[in-house]
Amino acid sequence: MGIFKFNRAAGRHLNDEAAIEAIKHAGHPVPKAPRENIIKRAFKQYGLSQLSMAHVVVHDNTITIKGHAETAAQRDHMILAAGNIAGIDTVNSEITVPPGTPAPNFHQVEAGETLADIAEKVDANVTADDLRKANKPVLENEGGIYPGQTIRIPEA
Repeated sequence: MGIFKFNRAAGRHLNDEAAIEAIKHAGHPVPKAPRENIIKRAFKQYGLSQLSMAHVVVHDNTITIKGHAETAAQRDHMILAAGNIAGIDTVNSEITVPPGTPAPNFHQVEAGETLADIAEKVDANVTADDLRKANKPVLENEGGIYPGQTIRIPEA
């Protein structure tokens, strides 16, 4: 559980059918936050089970997610899927996880950074491939990272 900050100008820009219109990099004009039903469709596109999310509410630029995740990765992917939507700047996570599950570890991508650069900064035992695997399906579908995007840092 916690509150996580994101770059509101950066992220997937969703249209009314929840199709990804474009990736907005940091520095673009900030769009209005999408409605809950659009966000739920976007979660489904990324293969995130809506069954584990009991509640998704958007208020202004904040998304509150309530639910349960069996793993840290599942919880982190729900948080990132919500936060990396253009127009959203805060995710209030009320996602329960089993006892002993590590806290989320995120990194906001800076202009010019690569996965290899990020791996060097965060831990000697984390590689660019580890980062790519830890952030599937988002990186797999979009083909890369972009400035302002928040990604998951796996445990070494």
